[in-house]
Amino acid sequence: MNKQSSRGGSPCYLSTNRNGTYLFVANYQDGTVAQFPIDTRNGYLNTPVGFDQQIGSSINPDRQQSSHAHCILLDKKEENLLSANLGSDQFYKYRFQSKNNALQRLTISKTSKAGDGPRHLVFNSNQKYVFAANELHSTITVYRYLSYLQPIRTVSTIPSNFTGVNYPAEIIFHPKNKKFLYASNRGHDSIVVFHVNHQTGYLKLIQHIHTQGQTPRNFNISPNGKYLIVANQNSNNLVVFSIDSRTGKLTATGSTAQISKPTCIKFLSIV
Repeated sequence: MNKQSSRGGSPCYLSTNRNGTYLFVANYQDGTVAQFPIDTRNGYLNTPVGFDQQIGSSINPDRQQSSHAHCILLDKKEENLLSANLGSDQFYKYRFQSKNNALQRLTISKTSKAGDGPRHLVFNSNQKYVFAANELHSTITVYRYLSYLQPIRTVSTIPSNFTGVNYPAEIIFHPKNKKFLYASNRGHDSIVVFHVNHQTGYLKLIQHIHTQGQTPRNFNISPNGKYLIVANQNSNNLVVFSIDSRTGKLTATGSTAQISKPTCIKFLSIV
């Protein structure tokens, strides 16, 4: 159809607004984010109308010598955008201005702990909290969503007796029952399941389950909330788990598919 420059190297994350009129991209290599109008008549991307260069570094000598934007997404009210920068241990908050087509930087917040390396973010259903998957510390930090992000607690994504190398990747709320939160672990090769108290932000561990493969870089939950499909990048397979609607627990269904280096799963709505 068409293409546009992402305005940076190694684009790693895409998101849109609900109406599908804008696309947002985070460029890992250069630490930049950009906003593109979408022509809803044909799906074409127009030239970018919003752009920001994120800067900074942090304490990890291998991964944090420079800025690395790793995600950008709108909050639930679609008033502001939030971006996690793995390289600088920062969260950038922007005003979403659809009328004048711009990214207005509002605030920059630091992570709870130096070296966290925030990768992906999700908002809870009442937009009271933000949950950040910290790639470099194998943790999830819960932040109160204010003008700045205020950390309130951090939990591990891996069991206490695991001593190997691990990097969390994806983090997703259950699409129907918003009290269940899921995250993937690359190294421990598992999905971790938490129960979320939306009034306090408290996370209660429910389950770790092996992904039946290596390096679960991404996973997604079916729109009906009944199945979770995980993409195991280094073992070249997709694995399907059923979800208990009452407990949130996962059970392997035995359904798998071989595919080379899967890194992302999306569900397509055909109308």
